[in-house]
Amino acid sequence: MEQKSHDAVVSHIFKLFDTGEEAIQFLNENGLEENQYLLQDMEVLCSSIASAIEQLSPQIELKNKLKEIGLNAPLTAARICQAITEGSSENAYMQYLCAFVPLFLFWRRYAEFFLIHAADEPALERWHTQERERIHRILELPKQDEPRKYRYDFSVVVLFYGNQKMTKECLDAIETYTKGRSYELITFDNGSDPETTAWCESLPHLKKIYYPHNMGSSAAGNLIFTMAPYYMEGKYLLYVSNDVIVTPRYDEILYQCMESDPKIAMAAPVCNSASNFQAIKVPYPENDLQAMADFAEGYNQCNPRKWADRARLFSILACFRPQVLQKMYLADDPLFCYDMFADDDFSCSLRRMGYRQVLCKDVFVHHYGSATIGENQFQVMDLGRTQFYQKHGVDAWESLGSDLYASLDTFSLSSSRPIRILALNPLFGESALALCSRLREGGCDDLTVDALTEDSRYLADMAGLFHHSGMLHEEEQVLSGQYDIAIVGSNLGRCTDLRAVLRTAARRLRSDGLLITQYENFFSLGNLNAALIGKLPQEGTFAHDPKESLGMRIITDYALEAFLSKEGMNLEKTASLTNEAWKPAADQLLAFFDIQQNEQAQNLLSSLGKFQVWRKTS
Repeated sequence: MEQKSHDAVVSHIFKLFDTGEEAIQFLNENGLEENQYLLQDMEVLCSSIASAIEQLSPQIELKNKLKEIGLNAPLTAARICQAITEGSSENAYMQYLCAFVPLFLFWRRYAEFFLIHAADEPALERWHTQERERIHRILELPKQDEPRKYRYDFSVVVLFYGNQKMTKECLDAIETYTKGRSYELITFDNGSDPETTAWCESLPHLKKIYYPHNMGSSAAGNLIFTMAPYYMEGKYLLYVSNDVIVTPRYDEILYQCMESDPKIAMAAPVCNSASNFQAIKVPYPENDLQAMADFAEGYNQCNPRKWADRARLFSILACFRPQVLQKMYLADDPLFCYDMFADDDFSCSLRRMGYRQVLCKDVFVHHYGSATIGENQFQVMDLGRTQFYQKHGVDAWESLGSDLYASLDTFSLSSSRPIRILALNPLFGESALALCSRLREGGCDDLTVDALTEDSRYLADMAGLFHHSGMLHEEEQVLSGQYDIAIVGSNLGRCTDLRAVLRTAARRLRSDGLLITQYENFFSLGNLNAALIGKLPQEGTFAHDPKESLGMRIITDYALEAFLSKEGMNLEKTASLTNEAWKPAADQLLAFFDIQQNEQAQNLLSSLGKFQVWRKTS
């Protein structure tokens, strides 16, 4: 299709969208039954939009769900007309309010992304630049709720695709355990089988969203988060995946957390099966719901000291502040069409807006897990990770500093006095937030965190998380006074100027202050394997991740201790970070080289690195 013809079709599509929005405005003001003819016209209009978008589909390189949305829109309008004809005016209105209007408005934004903003690489870069600037403007706005009317404490939205038994268990648990707070139930049937759909339609609640063509969990979730404020009547949106079973007092604890600070955009519970350190060990047999409920009865005790700020949260069940969702043109960037890394990108936006994401470690729910992941999950994961890197210029996983985050579970510090923390190279800030959570659990209520980085790509994240932040070379302009704790969020081997980072930490620490570090084991099985398949060291560095193009210098205990000793630091605690899964392979490698039963060599190969705590003595 020639460019002029393409542009003409795009222009035609959005003129049709304009006409549709005018019709929606008229129906909102004048009623459905009296203007059923206009709904019939909307059915035809939606078919025309879908047909026009389909003409352009061969030119859209990015994966998307435009076809599925286009199939659902006219069918949804037709169902409303049928309900009116059958005399079910309340049902018609609910379908119009909850299913049709949100889908149509979302469809326009979604289509704008793929047909205009992502039409080519320069357009996509301009769009993301504009979004970064808009998010930064939101960062500078005061964080307070705008007054609005609401009938319930929660609007509980349950997303499901088939699996009637699991969905029924999910809904039954919501009815049983949502006792502390008022709520409305909203079900979102994402293209289920006819039997499951008929069962859901027979349930007594009024707000039932149904689309016959499955849009995938990512597009459906994006539709919920983007448009739920249009039809929800609760103060908070409580999103629940159908493979989650809620538990006693889950609603009260999440509500109290959201009420504690208008800066909290999202709160989530822990569970038995999840990545991102959102899972805990449980004593009950797998999927034994009665034993699970007994465990949760004792576990779920509201304790604000267990509300942990996180840089990223996954939303198998999560509570959202709708005013924050309304600030997003699209809650999730449609670039992440197949779910993987949509959560990472969503969390990135919340961080950079200056909002908090809280993991409530005092409330537990059960998660069956992997109910919606297909066989191609790893290919999808690779695609999402690549797209995140293309958008943000950093690797989503490497930027979390998850090794250091996990190490902090071995570290505790009790204090009731104010604590000042200096975060150096904090990446996405996860390790610094984890340190704050440990301190709060230990009794500290007055925490201040400032941050410096060597990498300007993380400045936007730091500005949304910390009190003062800036580049390492701007230390004198950014920082003032001494700190009680310094933490290096990145692997020491990834510091551009390691000496400068460590000297800054030592110089800024008060006497008896602590420095927390972690460094990678250059000789680990993972690094050796990477080297053997072609990623060989160059000029004394090791490329751990080719996308990052960051080197990893070999760091030895002796060299590190000698340097920090000159800076007045003494090693107080050290812990080896071991990957147990590597031990069998380490044994095989040692046996191949005829090195038998060498525990020291096995530990070296299976070690990820070391976590260390240093104390300033002078």
